[in-house]
Amino acid sequence: MSSHENPPSAAAAWTYRMEVSPTGQTMPAISNTNDPIILLHLLVNLQNQTLESQRQILEIQRQQLEISRELLQVNREQRARQGAELERWQAGHEHVIDSCRETLGRLEQVHAALMSDLASYVEDNHENLLEGDFSLSDFVDRFGPRLAHLNTMLAVLRPLAAAKNKTEG
Repeated sequence: MSSHENPPSAAAAWTYRMEVSPTGQTMPAISNTNDPIILLHLLVNLQNQTLESQRQILEIQRQQLEISRELLQVNREQRARQGAELERWQAGHEHVIDSCRETLGRLEQVHAALMSDLASYVEDNHENLLEGDFSLSDFVDRFGPRLAHLNTMLAVLRPLAAAKNKTEG
């Protein structure tokens, strides 16, 4: 059957209209979009929905602020515990602190030399590093583990040396 053979009433039976609102409330079908009362009601409804959304956002932000404050307090307490633990350790190991301080200075020189070597290597092999996986893997194998381990050692020694400097100052 072609559309010319269908009577107009049969085509109208298959059409439907559904409106969905974000809050699950059904919106009345707008029969007269020029009616100021209907438009005013729609505007008020939209403003109420916006206000409710803003209230929910504000509540979530308040909860996030409270969580952030709790995290800040936990971090402060943890730093205080770590500081106290470091001071106790230093008090029991004063003979080690001086050698750690000297070692820190020497390892910082080693670190600077390694960084200089790394920079020179990259400058000399830049094209190879861009083009080949083997060259990049060789570079990472050459500098990565040594640099990572050296950084860890420096991270352990720095607080000891800083605490010694603080007690001297």
